[in-house]
Amino acid sequence: MTYGFGAPAALAAALAIPGAVQAAPQSTSLPTLSPESCVRPAYPREAIRYELEGITTLRFRLAPDGRVAKVQVATSSGWAMLDEAVVRSLQACRFTPAQAVQAGGAALPVQYVWSLDGEHALRPHLVPGSCPAGGRFAGFQAYDNRPSGPNGVKVRLLVDPSGQPRGVKPEGASLAPPLAAALVKYVESCRFGFDPSLKGERTDTAYGRVVFAR
Repeated sequence: MTYGFGAPAALAAALAIPGAVQAAPQSTSLPTLSPESCVRPAYPREAIRYELEGITTLRFRLAPDGRVAKVQVATSSGWAMLDEAVVRSLQACRFTPAQAVQAGGAALPVQYVWSLDGEHALRPHLVPGSCPAGGRFAGFQAYDNRPSGPNGVKVRLLVDPSGQPRGVKPEGASLAPPLAAALVKYVESCRFGFDPSLKGERTDTAYGRVVFAR
């Protein structure tokens, strides 16, 4: 798996972290950050199992003593567990008071890339006509990566050998328990399969969006 901090070119030289995925360094008001001051976050095991990838962009400010403060997710990877892992890692970094002075209270951007090694395996496709609209749900849009919102909920899931979803997990939505249970049951009514004409390694992971009925 590949994962590492990156940064816009204006700050690349300030974020010399092991395993970095960075743009070419340009002039910056910050001195180079010691590689020993930051720890590369571990890829969450559940994210590996569900084969979650993405890019998290953070903005942070430095406290006068060099601590990382006020970390905000500027652009989500699309998966909360990846965003939370990189926030925790960045919060553990330490700058010097001199670096904090040079930062001048500015909101500093840093980007983190989550990418699993190897070629992407074939994901199962949604069988047409399965999980039809009904009740509170208007349908399931396979591999729709838009975030959860008022009109629908993003979910990740696994597919068993018979094509039935299992391990369905809603993402980025606070649902009342009855609605969450109904949403999981609805996704479990879907069926997935593979196009036999396609060759290559296959995976049992999938994701998509449950659309609410209006």
